[in-house]
Amino acid sequence: MRRNLTLIRELRSRFVTLTQENNVVALKTGTEVEDMDIDEIALLREIIPDFSLTVKIGGPEARRDMRECLSVGVNVLLAPMVESVYSLINFVETAESIMRETGKFARLAMNLETATALHQLDAMIATKAFASLSQVTIGRGDLSKSMNLCVDDEEVLTLTRNVLIKLARQNKLTSVGGGLSVHNISVMSEVLPANRFNTRHIVFDNNEQFAQNASVNLSEGLYFEQALYEALAEMNPIRTSFYKERNRQLEERLPRLKAAHK
Repeated sequence: MRRNLTLIRELRSRFVTLTQENNVVALKTGTEVEDMDIDEIALLREIIPDFSLTVKIGGPEARRDMRECLSVGVNVLLAPMVESVYSLINFVETAESIMRETGKFARLAMNLETATALHQLDAMIATKAFASLSQVTIGRGDLSKSMNLCVDDEEVLTLTRNVLIKLARQNKLTSVGGGLSVHNISVMSEVLPANRFNTRHIVFDNNEQFAQNASVNLSEGLYFEQALYEALAEMNPIRTSFYKERNRQLEERLPRLKAAHK
């Protein structure tokens, strides 16, 4: 990937504005469904040198992902599809081993994204490995699919709320992602007691200021994601079709009149 310093500076400036005006607190990506490689992750680190970067790795024991992420200064390693005590312990022990080996450290977090995982949550909370986590994220997209429901179904919303309350009692930082759009974020911010909300790449602080104008704040974050993909397409043209498809998907979550934003 060829670096374009002008684009990097523009994205950095735009991200700083998001932190000042739209309650953005971190950038997020991953090697799993986000499908970014280490060069793209390193670029994100370069764009936001002074802010937190979370990477969702390929699995609870994705050792190469862990090493590569640590090598570029990722702040949070997020394990997907943690569905059992075994997978949680495996993730934490593997990550801690690699951090000792490399001398590089990051905070640990896990995704709860299936009904199976939620059924096992009490057992996971009882483990020493759970105490090592700094954050738990609830992925509503996969969670709803595992329940054969749509992402905004009332049952999914209620279950997510109940899990957030339980996690708050454990003093864990919580974040909710999956299917966030301008059409649902205001209700979610009002109903869900999450510390944060996250899109594929943007993390928002769910405070009173965010809630007062949730749809606008989310829109600005998603517009940044579109700008990010456009910049990546220029710097990494071999993946242009991938980035264009991601931007097409983002259009469905944004206000219909995008032109008004410009």
